[in-house]
Amino acid sequence: MKTLRILTTVLIACMLTLTSCERDDDFTQDNPDIPDDTVIVDDPNDTGNLDQFFGAAATRSFFGQVVDENNNGISGALVAVGAQTVFTDSNGIFSVQDASVNEQFAYLRVTASGYVTSGRALRPTDSTNRIKLMLLSADVTATVTSGVPETVQLGNGASVALPGDYIDGNGNPYAGTVDVILDFLDPASQDLDAVMPGMLYAEDVAGDEVYLETFGMISVELRDASGNELNIDPNSPAELRFPLDPALQGIAPATIPLWSFDDTLGYWIEDGEATLQGNEYVGQVSHFSFWNCDAPFPVVDFCTTVLDDNGNPLANTTVHITSPNTPYPRSGITDQNGQVCGKVPSGLTMTIEVVDLCGNAVFSDVIGPFAAAVTYGPISVIPGSSTSQQVVGNFDDCSNVDITDGYVVLEYAGNTFYEPVTAGTFDINLISCPASNVFTLEAIDIINQQSSGVINYTFTPPTTDLGTITSCNAVTEYIEWEIEGVQHFLTSPINTFDNGDAFSINASNGNDFFYMSSSDNTVGTYVWGNGIQAPPGSFEMEMFELLSQSDVDYNAPINITFQLNAFGAVGDYIDITFTGTYTDNSAAVQPVSGSLHVLRD
Repeated sequence: MKTLRILTTVLIACMLTLTSCERDDDFTQDNPDIPDDTVIVDDPNDTGNLDQFFGAAATRSFFGQVVDENNNGISGALVAVGAQTVFTDSNGIFSVQDASVNEQFAYLRVTASGYVTSGRALRPTDSTNRIKLMLLSADVTATVTSGVPETVQLGNGASVALPGDYIDGNGNPYAGTVDVILDFLDPASQDLDAVMPGMLYAEDVAGDEVYLETFGMISVELRDASGNELNIDPNSPAELRFPLDPALQGIAPATIPLWSFDDTLGYWIEDGEATLQGNEYVGQVSHFSFWNCDAPFPVVDFCTTVLDDNGNPLANTTVHITSPNTPYPRSGITDQNGQVCGKVPSGLTMTIEVVDLCGNAVFSDVIGPFAAAVTYGPISVIPGSSTSQQVVGNFDDCSNVDITDGYVVLEYAGNTFYEPVTAGTFDINLISCPASNVFTLEAIDIINQQSSGVINYTFTPPTTDLGTITSCNAVTEYIEWEIEGVQHFLTSPINTFDNGDAFSINASNGNDFFYMSSSDNTVGTYVWGNGIQAPPGSFEMEMFELLSQSDVDYNAPINITFQLNAFGAVGDYIDITFTGTYTDNSAAVQPVSGSLHVLRD
């Protein structure tokens, strides 16, 4: 039996048609499992009726990650949206700019060798839409033989009864062994949204759009010994059994519609019904895909914006909406403008909730019922014991040129945030937990496949300015700073000196010279300029000099604040950020800021 280990959730994305599948060489490495000349075309039998609800054509951007069941990034997954296709990088990250979708609906179809095909649908916002999609591994649950009726069952009670009649990809009868890949998606999982295909949006038998409340999903894939896809003969239906969560038994109807996910259209289509028998739903299906036992509701389009108590947009923030028909909320993640959009049931009173990274509710309200599209809010979050954090910085390559295609990875309190970089800058907003104020960040240049390495930082609310981060393949340590609008960058050799009484860092390249040291003579403990104590590594500026610009008035105050983010053992990293002002020889006050990522000698 497979056990789903789903760690995070997000809202959803869209693709209306899949045309030529051209690899974007500027984004990732080649994928050996998918030929460059692969062509994905629409199934002419898929003529869904919901495009009338999708609104006008639009261009939208998407940024996200494809992960496996252990939450590890999947490299080389093919992500298709509109007419664009890209492959994920080594972290499972993808970026699609200006894809042709619709104002009210977008769909991303995702395939990867060794995984069950899936996709994500959403109502896209005007900003970059964030997506995280978990693929189920295509592990064989059982192997059966054609011509023999057999039942394959998981430990949780989910099962498929196979009549023994199969067809190949061309619709011809198939004889031989059949590998069965069976998965059950439990609606009780708070992270169901990360792994289910599409979103809970469907076309009913009348051709109308509806919202679904799921009572359980089953995925079945059949393959021959060579991995080619098979299906059951439509004239010999199979029986699916969906175990019912105990929390739903009081509200579960005696019969419920069955819905099949169309992975070309990107939404669910009503197809048959299931009957409640004891503690499970039982229904027959004539083909295999993801199948869903769901109660349908009419829908309306819904958007909201989440702001902090200073009116700044909160990105990467989870929003839950719960209806009275199910104990399980559906969730979305705000974009960098603090916005999240989707479809919600019309005519129902619901609860909306915003949670921080610790799972604490920082906002809750009763909303609805709604009869038409609605923009709710904006929501103003009062953090309480949590803190609204903004992390900003610049991202350059080795030549101090802005990165135009990259991203940064921020790790905090067991959570990972990915922020795209398209014009050399990044701006991450989140609600932190009171237990910790330390985070790490890595900047990745997609085009050149270079990284800054993982750097340690400390939140300095309300805004933590990281200065300029640089990525170079050969660079293991660096010092960067900006003075009077001019950027400077020094790499190895960078020297550190510690004799127990004093500590210093210095480097030069013949043009620039950098020197920083402690000035406290107490053995074993050095006091940082802002009062933070650390053993050792608390520095005060004694000299900051550019040989090409030696105009520092050392008799005037040098008001520079330093933040010691990490002080590793010998061979590990010292991470420091600093910002402030100095006075030049003409009595003008000049700004200076920078950061160090230096190996301790």
